[in-house]
Amino acid sequence: MAYEIVMPQLTDTMEVGKIVRWLKKEGDYVEVNEPIVEIESDKAIMEVPSLRAGYLTKILAEEGEEIPVGSVIAVISESKEEKLDEKLEEKQKPQEKEETQKELVLPQEEIKVEVKQLPPATASPAAKVLAKENGIDIKTLQEEGKLPIPAHEKDVKSYLINEKFQEDAINFLKDYQLNPEDVAKTFPEKEKITIEDVKNFVTINNIPLKKSITSIRKSLIKNLKTSLEIPVFHIFTELDFSNIPKESGFTITTWFIKILGDCIYQYEKLRTRTDEEFYYVYPTANISVAVDVSGELFAPVIKSIEKKSLTEISQELENIKQKAKEGRFSREDLEGATFSVSNLGMYNVTMFDAIIPPNCAGIVAVGKIVNNVAKLTFSFDHRILNGREGAEFINLLQSKFKDNDYIKSLMG
Repeated sequence: MAYEIVMPQLTDTMEVGKIVRWLKKEGDYVEVNEPIVEIESDKAIMEVPSLRAGYLTKILAEEGEEIPVGSVIAVISESKEEKLDEKLEEKQKPQEKEETQKELVLPQEEIKVEVKQLPPATASPAAKVLAKENGIDIKTLQEEGKLPIPAHEKDVKSYLINEKFQEDAINFLKDYQLNPEDVAKTFPEKEKITIEDVKNFVTINNIPLKKSITSIRKSLIKNLKTSLEIPVFHIFTELDFSNIPKESGFTITTWFIKILGDCIYQYEKLRTRTDEEFYYVYPTANISVAVDVSGELFAPVIKSIEKKSLTEISQELENIKQKAKEGRFSREDLEGATFSVSNLGMYNVTMFDAIIPPNCAGIVAVGKIVNNVAKLTFSFDHRILNGREGAEFINLLQSKFKDNDYIKSLMG
């Protein structure tokens, strides 16, 4: 029996998924829960496992193709020889015409067809105009076999590109989606137009480079718009790291995540989400950490921080760095946070503001540590807590950093 694999909805906001790479090829045997394909969702690239064991009978979506959620992308069968379901087979066949053409019956007498020889310079009016504008002799090129008879506008354009431009210049034309005739007219005296010539053309005419927005970035834009609808208030403060042992073997980030998580565990409202109908209070402290992956922003989550040691948190941060290098985060890696951290201190940023991610009660923006002190900007969801409550939480955090007994207890 054939089993259809459909494009899964890997996140709540995902509408389409992009096939990045098939991990199996047609005819391969697949175990239950064995990864079969890599899919780029609106948040990350994830491996998708097969929920059935069997043979990968048919792949219905090519690598690089964007497929709507719920659409069939492959078929798993119990045997290699098993036929596809008729409906699936129909998807692969071109649609047949409803009516079959009637057979054309010719008369029996001999039919003579007179073939006229085309003149050597035959070309469409548009081709002639384009050739004249660019100083091209159609007749000569046809005699040399460099243009077909008759020549059309597209033939002249193709000749212009291949004969008038160097190869790297042609690639640059494609990147900027430039009309080659426009560029060629600018350099009529040049035998070969170089990439530097085309770059100068782009600069002089102030032509922008058109770049597609990735599905991940589109999701970020969508989430930012959602975040801007959240009523937010900010509290600006400083945090003294003087009590953190310099020889502890752990980074400041590890210490900060641990202490912040312990405070969130004690402060219920920062473990809360809202849909404006209900409050949803979560039992553990889960913090997302903003990381940049080749220009794309991800926010992997460290969960149940109150139960974890500095060593465990340090290891999770290392795992996040490795996954960021590979650009591979699972759905579980990116979900479940109620608070977020964004740190730009390593870029010599003293102070900044950050936008609250959807479903988080707040975010803290951490600046550069100067003389053991860092400037922090807290942004809180005013639907969940008010200014006094935000200030109380910050006081709790600052007191923890001053508590020597607490700091020692974390060292074990």
